[in-house]
Amino acid sequence: MADSLHQITIEANERTLYQALTTDEGISGWWTRRCELANQEGESSYFWFGEQRPTRFVMRSQKMLPNKRIFLVCTDGPEEWIGTELWWEIQPLQDDKCQLDFKHMNWKRDDGLFPEWNSIWGKLMTQLKHYCENVTQDVNAAPSLT
Repeated sequence: MADSLHQITIEANERTLYQALTTDEGISGWWTRRCELANQEGESSYFWFGEQRPTRFVMRSQKMLPNKRIFLVCTDGPEEWIGTELWWEIQPLQDDKCQLDFKHMNWKRDDGLFPEWNSIWGKLMTQLKHYCENVTQDVNAAPSLT
């Protein structure tokens, strides 16, 4: 099994960061503009990527601790993604900053899509940081990797 780990400091409070990870508006500001997010544990979230032949990812919410942790399991999407787990841990820091630990875990192999998505997640963490630190600005100004 292969795991990807990213850690980033974001100049925003934990509430802002949690909302960026758990609301349609937040996700569309840094990841994909096409999503429907679960509101509670046990429900599924849906993410679409691409225009001509959109790829759909379905993630079941395993754990949602407000302003602290989100844990999702991929139940449908590209074969290599199914069964992988996305884990975000938010730790408040001084001066209204947060540290975000992100893991994309349980890849069955470390080739195929894994290296590409490890790189994509690094770019997405930068987009998430930009979005959270500028959340009062126009959400449509955030770049997209869709």
